[in-house]
Amino acid sequence: MAFSHLINCLLLAFGPFFVVYKARSLAEQGAYKTVLISILGCLLTQFCKLFLLASLSVITEQFIHIKLLFDLIDCYGIILVSKQKTNIDDKISRIFAIAIGWALMDCVMKHLFTFIPNATTDEFTWTFILRGITANLEFFETLFLVGLLQSKNKISYAMILFKVLVLPNFQDIITRGGLSSIYMFVSRFVI
Repeated sequence: MAFSHLINCLLLAFGPFFVVYKARSLAEQGAYKTVLISILGCLLTQFCKLFLLASLSVITEQFIHIKLLFDLIDCYGIILVSKQKTNIDDKISRIFAIAIGWALMDCVMKHLFTFIPNATTDEFTWTFILRGITANLEFFETLFLVGLLQSKNKISYAMILFKVLVLPNFQDIITRGGLSSIYMFVSRFVI
C-alpha cells in the first residue's frame, strides 16, 4: 500500500509535465535542449538563492522581503534562459519548453525529496497528495510567468510586479481569513 501511495503521489506531481510535453509535440520540435537549458537555469538560480539565504544574516519576523528578492531572482533567471539560442521557432512552444524545464526542476527540488522518505511509510496521509496538486498549480504559475516574461509590453511587466510585490503581502489575509470564511459559507449550505 505504501508503494502504491508513493507511485500515486509521484504520478500526480510529475505526470502533467510528461502530458504537456507530449501533447504540445515538443519532442518533434527539438525542445529537449531548451528544456535542459531551463533545468540548468533553474538549478543555478536555486543555488544563488541558497547562497543568498546562507549569507544574509538578518532574520526578520516577516520573511516576505526575502521571498520578494527570491521571486525577482527567479524572474531574472527565466529571462536569461529565454534569451538563449535554441532551434524552436514557435514562440508558444518555446514558452512551454522553458516552463516545463523550470517547473520540473522546481518540483524535483521542492517535492521529490519529500515524497521518497515520507510517502513510503505505512501511514496514509493526504498531505502528499496535496503536495502533488500544489506541484501542478506551481507548474501553471510558472507557465504564466514565463508567458508574461516572453511578451514584452508594459501590461505584462505590471502583472509580474503585481505577482511579485502585491500578492505576497496579501497572502496571509487570503489564507487565514479567506479560506475559513469560504469554508463557513459553504458549510452553512451543505450541513
